[in-house]
Amino acid sequence: MREFPSILISKSGFEAQDSDVIASNISVINFLRANQVNDDELHPDAFASYCVDYFYTILKQEGLASFVHQSKWDTDIIEIIDSGLQAIGNQEYLEYFQKQQRRIKALSKIKLAKFLEKPYNADKELIKLIEDNSFEQIQEDLTISNAQWLKNHPDLQVATVEQMQEVINEFLQ
Repeated sequence: MREFPSILISKSGFEAQDSDVIASNISVINFLRANQVNDDELHPDAFASYCVDYFYTILKQEGLASFVHQSKWDTDIIEIIDSGLQAIGNQEYLEYFQKQQRRIKALSKIKLAKFLEKPYNADKELIKLIEDNSFEQIQEDLTISNAQWLKNHPDLQVATVEQMQEVINEFLQ
């Protein structure tokens, strides 16, 4: 099986803000996925960063219950986020996420399945039960720790846009 060999970040993204490092990684992952590269062919840490950002963005903008619903609480994604948070080293968000895993596991499978099948706002009681805004008390910004992890990763490849296109095209052939 082939695997994308690096965490590919644009030079301009690397030199800009932490959010630009994350955005550059997301762009590469999205481009590869759009070109029929399977998730298991992506660089595992680049994909973990991508999934952690997916979790963090939905959590901050829409809340935990929305993340549960949008992700369908897919066990593969949940495991990737958990291992990504461990690798990133953000202990507070890791503890928060693991607490949520225990809470969701404690729900009946039938109740969770019904919640995931229906439109998001169909079960307001379950949304209230799932929602946990305690992450708002966490001081550390997950975007910063995620970006710093990528910037210091041994598989990081910083490249111009032209060089990025070459690397990606070579992989896609």
